[in-house]
Amino acid sequence: MGRFKCSAFNCENSNQSDVKFFKFPLYNRQKLKKWLLNMKWKDWTPSRFSVLCINHFEEKYIDRTGKFVKLREDAVPTIFSFPEHMEKKTAVINPRSKRYKPATAKASQTNPARSPPTAAPTAAKPSVQNQEPSRTEEESAVDPEKFDRWRIITDEALMEIESFPHFFHGDYCLPQDTQWAPDDNFNVECEDPEKLIEVKEPWQWLGLDVRGPFPPTQNGHKYILTVTDYFSKWVEALPMQLCLASQVAEHVTDIISHFGYPVRILSRLPHDIVHKINRELKDQLKVNISLVVHHQQTGTADLITQRLIDRMISDLIEQHAADWDVFLPAKVFSLCFKEHSQTKERPFSMLCCKGLQPVQAPRGLNYAYSKIRESAFVVR
Repeated sequence: MGRFKCSAFNCENSNQSDVKFFKFPLYNRQKLKKWLLNMKWKDWTPSRFSVLCINHFEEKYIDRTGKFVKLREDAVPTIFSFPEHMEKKTAVINPRSKRYKPATAKASQTNPARSPPTAAPTAAKPSVQNQEPSRTEEESAVDPEKFDRWRIITDEALMEIESFPHFFHGDYCLPQDTQWAPDDNFNVECEDPEKLIEVKEPWQWLGLDVRGPFPPTQNGHKYILTVTDYFSKWVEALPMQLCLASQVAEHVTDIISHFGYPVRILSRLPHDIVHKINRELKDQLKVNISLVVHHQQTGTADLITQRLIDRMISDLIEQHAADWDVFLPAKVFSLCFKEHSQTKERPFSMLCCKGLQPVQAPRGLNYAYSKIRESAFVVR
């Protein structure tokens, strides 16, 4: 695991010391605002790897009754070591005064009255904006630089893992202009057949995500579309210049032409984006069904493969920042031809060497789309 330090002003505690750390409440906007106001940082917002040590919380906010020490729901950091003239001021400490690199011009222009404080990014870290597309896809095509940001989603379950590896090398590759939203807390241990959908064969159920933005390449690619087969662990990863439903549908159409139709594709992208993707797929594939289904368990159904993808992308962009899109196919090839830690087989062997023939027509369903959204997926 990489080295990390407490994010509080004038605090030098790190994971090399015997101190308990807590992650920021990124999924509770009001609570996060209270934390940041008390910390008095100017133009800074935490990433999913940012932490505060236990020394900044009063004892009344600490729950020591369970197996692990944790914070209570109303916990707010109140103990800080500020200079005397700073005690009554808020948000006035410049991140440059403590291990943070200078902010870009874009970050310095952020209006703190209209949005949460933004991070002080380095050249490799885009500024933080928490915005959703407010116009139609046709309007975004007119001015793509303003409307190519989607609400790209990852898993809250990853945040709760104490030993989560720092795949992003200090957030180098961490998308900083997206709102990371949690997956629903599905109980996949439930054996009630009415609430479970089993994945029993390769290429039945797939997961679709969009990662980014990353440092733009010479070809203008800033995003990566990933499609994962839950059973075989096969991964398709394709670069994209813009987050447009038409581009996603074009790539999915190409994937289906090679591997056939899955039962359905799960995605955590916003409902309106999923609807647009389905509309594009119907036009391109000449089908009447909606292939993509919004489902919050998209990532947690296969956490191991999600981590492998994150590590692959992190290494790729660190090694080839200007042309990572050129090297992406080789990285994906290597990932699919290595033994998967869960299946103990290579994804290529499970998908391509079992004698299964691609399904050339859309597959029917024995249940409604509402059933899919309410069910938990289990890979057998």
